[in-house]
Amino acid sequence: MNYKLISKDKFIDQRGSLAEFLTRSELEEGFPFGHIYFVTFEKKGVIRGNHYHAKKDEYFGLAMGKVEITIEDIKTKERKSFILDSEEDKFTRLQIGPNTAHAVESLSDKAVLIDYFPEPYNKEDPDSISYEVVKKE
Repeated sequence: MNYKLISKDKFIDQRGSLAEFLTRSELEEGFPFGHIYFVTFEKKGVIRGNHYHAKKDEYFGLAMGKVEITIEDIKTKERKSFILDSEEDKFTRLQIGPNTAHAVESLSDKAVLIDYFPEPYNKEDPDSISYEVVKKE
């Protein structure tokens, strides 16, 4: 399955914490800047995603709360789940590749997910294909 899980140190003091989401050195030379989203979850149990991208990589990191991200290879049907928790000592970033379906479920009352695409958004070719990874109740 096409994914990478990266753990990074957090810098914590009495004001809160700071963690790098993505650095220039991590990107391939000439890698274009696409866009960054902040995705909010307003209550526990909210599911977002349930789709895959045929062409794009996608990077996820959690700024606040706790979520479960479930991914599935659309060809082999291999599945894996990850819990991201903003209260953990380390910051975790999940990178998934094309044809890896994904769904994100909030495990806390509020959550904020950082979502990065290396490709600019193109509404003529949105590259999001519906795929139910987690059933909505």
